[in-house]
Amino acid sequence: MALYDELGGDGGVAAAVDNFYARMLDDSQLAGWFDSVDLHQLKSHQRAFLAVGLGGPELYDGRSMRTAHSGLGISDEIYTASVGHLSDALTEIGVDAGVLRQVIRRIEMMRAAIVEVH
Repeated sequence: MALYDELGGDGGVAAAVDNFYARMLDDSQLAGWFDSVDLHQLKSHQRAFLAVGLGGPELYDGRSMRTAHSGLGISDEIYTASVGHLSDALTEIGVDAGVLRQVIRRIEMMRAAIVEVH
């Protein structure tokens, strides 16, 4: 079974993304990153991207992770905080610990494409 299905398909992915961004916006260290962002569009892209990354339907047609995050100055610290919020969001919606580890492992594989080393 794909991680996408284990997460609960479209509904599980949507709940995870909504919970994730609620946490990101509540974090004073991260909230400012979203001041000039169309959150509705960002969530839509994130749902599609997460679905593909978890073996679900291939609906993501956005930019590569490297291109989408280039020039934003995302540090390891910011990325780690974001991964922590995703982990907490998935835990809160009841994702199994084994599935959670697999999801986070996949997200960590993208760190090099998103973090800018200075």
